[in-house]
Amino acid sequence: MYAIIVGAGRSGLSIAIWLLSGEHEVTVVDRSAAKCESLEDLLGGVAVLGDGAEYGVLAKAGANRADVVVAATGMDDVNLVTCQMAMHRFAVTRTVAVIQNPEYQQLFETLGISTVVNATKMVTDNIRNALSEIH
Repeated sequence: MYAIIVGAGRSGLSIAIWLLSGEHEVTVVDRSAAKCESLEDLLGGVAVLGDGAEYGVLAKAGANRADVVVAATGMDDVNLVTCQMAMHRFAVTRTVAVIQNPEYQQLFETLGISTVVNATKMVTDNIRNALSEIH
């Protein structure tokens, strides 16, 4: 499987490492040159510098052959545009968006994003579960 991860923060890096450990091919896209350099050192030549919501950057990352695009930038609007670009310009059939604002989940799903990961809800649910075990 070939995956493009947009966003080289903790979530994006963790996903990339996990996929690489399963012997999948991965390219990470990020706006930060420093993050791209450290990714190349850490993971070995799998970083593309640029805005993953831009056509040319996704093209350079190989979106035309990607099996999945994961948008994990920390910015919901960028993640939405990235997934839409992957779906409609590159015919990527599987897209994953990590969102921060729970109010956007239904919108992302309505617009056809394959999987919407609501980071805020996950954190809240984990804390709620941890606190409920106290009583």
